[in-house]
Amino acid sequence: MNKKTKKRIIIISITLFLLFVTATYGRYIYYGIRNYYLSTKNFYFNSDKLSENDAYYQLDNWSGVEPVTITFNMNSKKNNIVSSPDNISYDIEFECSSNVTCTATKNNGIIMNNVNTDDFSITMTPNVTLVDGDSIWLEVSAKATNPYTKTLSGMFTINVGEIGLSYEIVDSKGSPYLDFMITNTLDYYKVFEAFDGHNVGDRIEISEYLALSDTNKKKCAAARITLEFNPNLFRLDMTNEAYIQSTATTTITMGDGYDYINSVTFGTDALSSTSVRFYKLNTNNDYSYPFVTSTPIITFSSQ
Repeated sequence: MNKKTKKRIIIISITLFLLFVTATYGRYIYYGIRNYYLSTKNFYFNSDKLSENDAYYQLDNWSGVEPVTITFNMNSKKNNIVSSPDNISYDIEFECSSNVTCTATKNNGIIMNNVNTDDFSITMTPNVTLVDGDSIWLEVSAKATNPYTKTLSGMFTINVGEIGLSYEIVDSKGSPYLDFMITNTLDYYKVFEAFDGHNVGDRIEISEYLALSDTNKKKCAAARITLEFNPNLFRLDMTNEAYIQSTATTTITMGDGYDYINSVTFGTDALSSTSVRFYKLNTNNDYSYPFVTSTPIITFSSQ
């Protein structure tokens, strides 16, 4: 390659880079100017999960069995004091992968000026058998149509993780607590302590488990879950059934000299849902997972 050719390649590369940067920043500048203009008209159209820049979310721990419902909270607020004086009408469009059937609670909505909030939900239900490594996706857009136009959108990819177990964190700003919700679709139990000829790791059908004594039932679970968390952020509700029936906990000494629980291990029943509540130290935070925060603030593991 001669010097002239190299020079051309360098010039082309720099030109393409500048075009990309110009287009990217041009888009942000456009949105900034447009939003400033709309704010002068007291027009605000926002969502907790959708944005003008195509919000993207990914969930990696779905069981691949139960339906997934995503709720979209819309609002016409600039802040807690300022909001749009007009009713805002908007249309909803969505598309999903062929391995799920998608249904929405509505195709359009109105954010009324007396409450300045509205919401809609989309549920994705598997229509084929999914296995580890499979994924589903959903694209959603909400377009304000009156009194001004503005489009918010988002992309959601959900990957099948450990078959049978999935979890989410349900929270919102202003809430004094969050709930760690676990869904278990496993239809059998595992032995965690040997008894009566059953070895650790053996599977037991539900009917056999139900016939066991209370003592032996405690040696089994469909899964054993461990949640690890930072007590600087929230504290475990010690009246919760998961804590009362826990098989292990760990503690950490905080700056005030007191010990606080920072992990809890407990068993789950087959074909069940479990809710573990934590009280937040800062109610202004929203720890919802996966569709507000992309990384769970509480670490989940199972056996």
